[in-house]
Amino acid sequence: MTNTSIKNIIFSAASVRNRLTRDLTLLVLLLISVFLAFSYFYSKQIQNDITQAILASAKNTVIDKNHRILDPISNNLILSRKWAELETLTPDKQSTFNKRFIPVLETLPQISSVILASSNGDEYFFTKQGDNWLSRHINPEKYGKNQAQFQLWNSNNKSIKRWQEETHYQSKNRPWYTLGLSTDNKFPIKWTTPYSFYTQQIPGVTGVSSWQDKAGVRFILAFDISLSDIAKSLSTINVSKDDIAFLISPKGEVILPPGNKHIIKGSSDKGSLYVPGDDHSSYIIFDSVNNWLINHSKLDQPASFSRNGKLWWYKVFTLDTYHNSIYAGVIVPEKELLDIMSENMTFILSAIAILIILALTMANILVKKYAHQLKDVPKTSILSQDFTNEIYNLLHLGESETLEFKSTMRKNLKTGKNGKEIEIAWLKGLVGFMNTHGGILLIGVDDDANILGIDNDEFENEDKILLHFKNLLSQHIGLEFSNYINLIINQIEGKTVLVIECERADRPAFLYHKNSEDFYIRSGPASVKLSISKVLKYVKYRY
Repeated sequence: MTNTSIKNIIFSAASVRNRLTRDLTLLVLLLISVFLAFSYFYSKQIQNDITQAILASAKNTVIDKNHRILDPISNNLILSRKWAELETLTPDKQSTFNKRFIPVLETLPQISSVILASSNGDEYFFTKQGDNWLSRHINPEKYGKNQAQFQLWNSNNKSIKRWQEETHYQSKNRPWYTLGLSTDNKFPIKWTTPYSFYTQQIPGVTGVSSWQDKAGVRFILAFDISLSDIAKSLSTINVSKDDIAFLISPKGEVILPPGNKHIIKGSSDKGSLYVPGDDHSSYIIFDSVNNWLINHSKLDQPASFSRNGKLWWYKVFTLDTYHNSIYAGVIVPEKELLDIMSENMTFILSAIAILIILALTMANILVKKYAHQLKDVPKTSILSQDFTNEIYNLLHLGESETLEFKSTMRKNLKTGKNGKEIEIAWLKGLVGFMNTHGGILLIGVDDDANILGIDNDEFENEDKILLHFKNLLSQHIGLEFSNYINLIINQIEGKTVLVIECERADRPAFLYHKNSEDFYIRSGPASVKLSISKVLKYVKYRY
């Protein structure tokens, strides 16, 4: 390398560092300027703005926490329904059912029970009981009318006790059953409004997903979700000092967490549903719900009420996870708003000055510390205008977590014939890239980084390549993931190679093949298939 080249590289690095320092400084100054402008406007419109800001912040916190709790459950219900349909699962396949859902109930404790019912009156109920598992099977043809068979299972899915009891329970009278039989297919999952569960007598909602077999029998897979623990979790949210968060049904029933002391439906030690009234009007949550019901206040609109000379602001809003079947509310006392308004302006200005100094210092430190690491960011795309050099650089790097080589697109070089296993091999790589950090797949390059080209695949022209690629993507991954994938066809050393750029996806990607649905991630230079339990954990903490 010449001295001139070295100087150019040094100059380029210094230039990047200087631009980064400048941009960070401008960004900090811009943010501070915006903050100053906001502070001035805030002082003019203080009460309304602070009320809206705190209520909105509390609402977003509640919704975010709810999503973190419920999204893994919704995803699991969709996956489980697909599995049940493919396995032609019926309520009498109890061991198979237990084997699938014991890990689910252990991993997601918010699910209190799982139910599989059919439109012909057959139902299987499964829940945790102490260190064991309890099941209830209702089948009028097998056990007789108003009879149910109960079984106790150990952790190894072995039946340790079996007995039969009389019961007046009927699936058709439960809210989730009617919902599961409805013809509205707008959503893959539908949610009931809150109600008390028949067996556990705790407040909750049920998510249902249904399908119909070839004989016309409709099956409903239902997850019972306990709301008392979720209500307890939300009650601990504190965006500011004295705000309160709670769950209610569209009818105004408050979902109380365990340990409450009010007269309720259900049990105080397990949580409950409560309709507020004058007998307990001293409870501030009941006051806000009563005010909301009496005044027919709109959703997502701030409102206020007064008690003992103290003003409270509240907002009731829907939790979209449940498709409007359950609401949440947040309450903030006006005194807290006034306390915020009376903050010392000198202190705020001093804090801003300190913030400027610290921000500029930290920006400079961060630029020096991390600028050299920019080159190590995982590479998921190439510069088309410098195609040849980009490919040579990738070949020099070798296969890794974000780079994979494949000799052909469809031809098995050992047999000389097109093989489905060849296509599946590189499709696993695409799924693994999307589920991890993204990456690049080179087709027409062997494992030793030798450029072979794709002439062996015997495509007539580039249009045929593109069409084949699109068909494989649609069949085995889904066209909805095409936004994360880009195919480049170009030549190097007179040979045609394919470059497939793959971005990290914002949702789980699966590989569909031979009636299976597999989840892959990248681990080093390989794509690794995860088990169902590991998929649940991975999805839970990634998305």
